[in-house]
Amino acid sequence: MQRFKNILVGVDERTENRAVVERAVTLAQRNRAHLTVVNTVKALPPPPTVRDSAEPPVDIDIIEEWPLDADGPPMPDSPVALSHLPTIAEMPDTEPALVIRDHIVEEERQRLERWVDFIRRSGVPASGKMLCGTPFLEIIREVLRNDHDLVMTTAEGYGGLKEKLFGSTAMHLMRKCPCPVWVVRPSQPEHHTRILAAVDPTPLEEEQFTVSVKIMDLATSLAQRQQSELVVVHTWTFPAEHSLTRGYLVASSELDGWIRQARNLHRRRLAKLLRPYPLQDLKTQVYMLKGEPGNLIPELAAREEVGLIVMGTVSRTGVSGLLIGNTAERILRQVDCSVLTVKPDGFVTPVTLDE
Repeated sequence: MQRFKNILVGVDERTENRAVVERAVTLAQRNRAHLTVVNTVKALPPPPTVRDSAEPPVDIDIIEEWPLDADGPPMPDSPVALSHLPTIAEMPDTEPALVIRDHIVEEERQRLERWVDFIRRSGVPASGKMLCGTPFLEIIREVLRNDHDLVMTTAEGYGGLKEKLFGSTAMHLMRKCPCPVWVVRPSQPEHHTRILAAVDPTPLEEEQFTVSVKIMDLATSLAQRQQSELVVVHTWTFPAEHSLTRGYLVASSELDGWIRQARNLHRRRLAKLLRPYPLQDLKTQVYMLKGEPGNLIPELAAREEVGLIVMGTVSRTGVSGLLIGNTAERILRQVDCSVLTVKPDGFVTPVTLDE
């Protein structure tokens, strides 16, 4: 069983952070782990140069306000409090944006300290750190610098979980972070009634098999600790079945025989994967479904009211950070629950410590 000892928790002033912090505290208590809470503020653009300020105005119509009858850009649910910003007269003779940035950083630092104090009162050793830059890049660099073994972040964004998972900080982390990433849905209870392990013990893909072992290690450990029901699913297809059927290239009886052989091979590999785990001690359902995982896994998760999916993200050789066949991305766009993703052994993040 993998035990997390050095957990990084990312908080964001635009989202609800209590759920992910409380989940991290519970996990740290069980594993006697240290928590590091980080918040990232965007880097400030460089101030205008003397030459910029001396440039003559350009006679171009520029729209600076949204029409009243149009949808404006989304606003944060809980904007940063700027009540203590100085007035223009009170600002020192420096770039005003720098003064504003410093006050925002101070507000966020105080917010971060409150989370650290909350965690320490729970008996968990914790520290806080402010980062500056693009959130997913700075979080991954923090993982590389301090050897964190788990990143936890919240999934709730302006448009809800699905929008946040795809094309967001969370999605970038699941693609590129070298350690497991747990994206928590704030509205879910801490205890998951059902945990789904999406495995792929494909005979020809040893990398996939090792990822499936990691998935089962985590899923069974979590199910045991939470007394949750474990749902294991493996999806499979028979290559070129549709083309062979349409083209009448082989007799239907011969094709049926090939498909039966493939099904039996997948059953044996799935049984081999599951054999070391004490599934008899858990309430367990095991599915081996024929079809595309991008469709079947979200449908099964919704039908079984799964609270957490444990799945793998695997980079293609030579294309670091991509998900094989975009299958994982298709799944993540459709699910409405928390997700814990793992990488294969030897995964190398495309993010470096170089600025």
